[in-house]
Amino acid sequence: MKNMISRTIAMMGLFFALAVGGVQAQTPTRTEADIPFDFAAGKSTLKAGSYAIRVRGNALSIRTADGKKTVLVNAPLSIGSRDRKGGARLVFNRYGDLYFLSQVWWSSDSGRQVFPSESESRAREFQFSKGVKSERVEVAVRSN
Repeated sequence: MKNMISRTIAMMGLFFALAVGGVQAQTPTRTEADIPFDFAAGKSTLKAGSYAIRVRGNALSIRTADGKKTVLVNAPLSIGSRDRKGGARLVFNRYGDLYFLSQVWWSSDSGRQVFPSESESRAREFQFSKGVKSERVEVAVRSN
């Protein structure tokens, strides 16, 4: 009896491990983008250029195309959408001439949310005090 229960538990564990692995395998973990403006990601400021973005647990790894600079950004929230027109993209919040990475979408329905940094909160408050609204800017990406 103990042997049968142990075997059943082991099989259920294997089933769940394979099911979770299958779901993760369907979500792209790397994408590339050409960003035409300087931007902030977390506490770092990055120049306009080509970047490779990977998800590693709850973090996004943003690396320059030449591989000389890598920034890790905390993106703990998985986000979803029913808008099938969106596609894979990066979303930035723009305040005047300042751009802040806000979301990374791997597909039209799966993405990650980046929490606003202190500098983004200050920029938002400054723009709001001047009566200027922020703008959402999207940049298309290439998934690998």
